[in-house]
Amino acid sequence: MTYIAGGYKITKCDFVTEQLKERIITGTYKTGEKLPNETALCESFGVSRITVREALKKLNMMGILDIRQGRGTFVKPVDLSLFMKPLYQLIDFEDVDIESIYSARKYLETGTASMAAEKRTEEDVARLGEILGKLKEAIETEDLIAIEGFDSQFHLEVAKTARNPILYACLEAIEEINRTCLKRFSKYLTVLDDCYGEHYRIFDAIRKGDAAGASQAMLDHTLSSQKVLL
Repeated sequence: MTYIAGGYKITKCDFVTEQLKERIITGTYKTGEKLPNETALCESFGVSRITVREALKKLNMMGILDIRQGRGTFVKPVDLSLFMKPLYQLIDFEDVDIESIYSARKYLETGTASMAAEKRTEEDVARLGEILGKLKEAIETEDLIAIEGFDSQFHLEVAKTARNPILYACLEAIEEINRTCLKRFSKYLTVLDDCYGEHYRIFDAIRKGDAAGASQAMLDHTLSSQKVLL
């Protein structure tokens, strides 16, 4: 039997992996639910135990399944970003530069900032404020590793505050691409004189519920970051 996905021949293991993933995405197997045993899965897909075990192991490594020795295999809460990992395989990193990364960030993050301002709660503002405070401390001590970490955390928290899981997953993917490419370019975070100020203006607009102001503050920050890295 020939296994096909997306018009291409694939292995039995990949076929079972994709079929199980699809059943999880569509809710056939729900979060926390125990999967059928190996025998049932073998009969369902018409494959051997070895193939099923390889597929389950692969999904476990992807963070989609939780294999519990002696208890069975369970569906984990699925993070949408997991399903965006194939994006990396489609990207020719030789064609990716700072401008292409920050063009994507510009359009994505101005939208998430605007939505965050509209949907923020007191708890959201408190979390953003806490991250901002840690970023300020890292800048004052010139701890570049901590600055990079809190900067990324701040942007992801803004996206989380927008309450759109697809946008959050997109930004998470862009953050990963950004880190990969900056290492390839031998570009490291440069501390801008107004790094904290730019982040504070984004925070302040979100706190005030100013959607237009948050979008503009994020745009200014994105363009400023792009300029210093070029």
